[in-house]
Amino acid sequence: MNKITLANLYETQYTAQLSNGLTLIIHPKRGYHSNYALFATRYGSNDNEFCDIEGQHQKVPAGIAHFLEHKMFDEQDGNIFAEFSAMGVSVNAYTSNDMTAYMAYGTRNFKKGLIRLVDFVQNPYFTAESVAKEQGIIAQEIKMYDDHPEWRLQRNLLEGMYHQHPVRIDIAGTVDTISEITAEMLYTCYNTFYHPSNMVLYIVGDFDVEEIRILIEENQKQKTFLPARPIERFYPSEPAAIHQSDKVDHMSVAIPLLALGIKNDLGGKTGRELLKYEILNVVVCTALLDQSSVLYNKLYEQGLVTEDFDIHYEGATTYAYIYMGGPTPDPQALKEELRQGIALVQQEGISLADLQRIKRKFKGLYSLSFDSQATIANRYVTFFFKGIDFNDYPIILDEITLEDVNNCLRTCFDWSRVAKVIIQAED
Repeated sequence: MNKITLANLYETQYTAQLSNGLTLIIHPKRGYHSNYALFATRYGSNDNEFCDIEGQHQKVPAGIAHFLEHKMFDEQDGNIFAEFSAMGVSVNAYTSNDMTAYMAYGTRNFKKGLIRLVDFVQNPYFTAESVAKEQGIIAQEIKMYDDHPEWRLQRNLLEGMYHQHPVRIDIAGTVDTISEITAEMLYTCYNTFYHPSNMVLYIVGDFDVEEIRILIEENQKQKTFLPARPIERFYPSEPAAIHQSDKVDHMSVAIPLLALGIKNDLGGKTGRELLKYEILNVVVCTALLDQSSVLYNKLYEQGLVTEDFDIHYEGATTYAYIYMGGPTPDPQALKEELRQGIALVQQEGISLADLQRIKRKFKGLYSLSFDSQATIANRYVTFFFKGIDFNDYPIILDEITLEDVNNCLRTCFDWSRVAKVIIQAED
């Protein structure tokens, strides 16, 4: 195994690529009572058009990655959740736009739970009957979220920013799209994206590294997989301009909600360049509108924002945007104050003192992330699937200059690419 030592953090990781293509990362944490395993595939809700394992072009319904995650907990006999519960090991899963992850964690029987996690994820079982049952369950979940104001705000904003990119569609899909899913489609997606060569297993806790390595290698040697082939993914052409600049929705809310989305152009960035772009955007968002900033405090004193106001950067390899918003008594006034306030900072520039303060803050947060098994496993794998080494984060952060930050401020906050969504009280 390849040994990686993070000397400043007193952390060590061991990495290997197994003969079937699986990336294995073992991260010992001495003195921890619990252990954590994350088994993830680079397959999310955006991956709806691709060439399958046999090279055939496929276009599948939106929401199928999330649907597949749900169905992975089905077996012909037995109950996966009951088995884990009997072991004293917790199990869970989630689907994002770009990955699907399965987790097992606990303080006892971890090796048994780890193998059970790997085995059930590598043993799909779908039937027409179970698919039909799940369609009803997920349809109810979709309808429930549709009645949630914050969820509706986010969905409307993404639809306003994006013309064609699948990020504009909810991870769960729609009631109509999931009704088209079949067991055959699930097997096609599974065989394409759940191949070990497209997956990562990250294991963190207090255990013997060599023992865990042998345990996983022996488990994988006992299984047969189809030959790996590079996965071709297709995304529709997305214009630089936003799709819709303004939308107002009416729901049962005590105070209006405002969301502004600034659509960014990644320009084909990958690897360290993509990591630098992400860090720059997060630094700028923090300098502009975290709760210690001049602009945030001005808006707070005016009564235009509350402590629930949020600004953050979201992005992967094919999309990126900046989100600003929250509850406000006057959405139009807040938008105008944000526009004027950000324009003033663009003119004056972010100060060196603010940049240094934010760098210290982010270095601290990076170090703290290693104290949480779940945080480090999820962050490392999320970055890995973007082609980024999470261990490069503090290095790139150090390299960022004040000129970099102010160039990002002036180019990424482009008001011609702003979509606005308001949720107002029903009449």
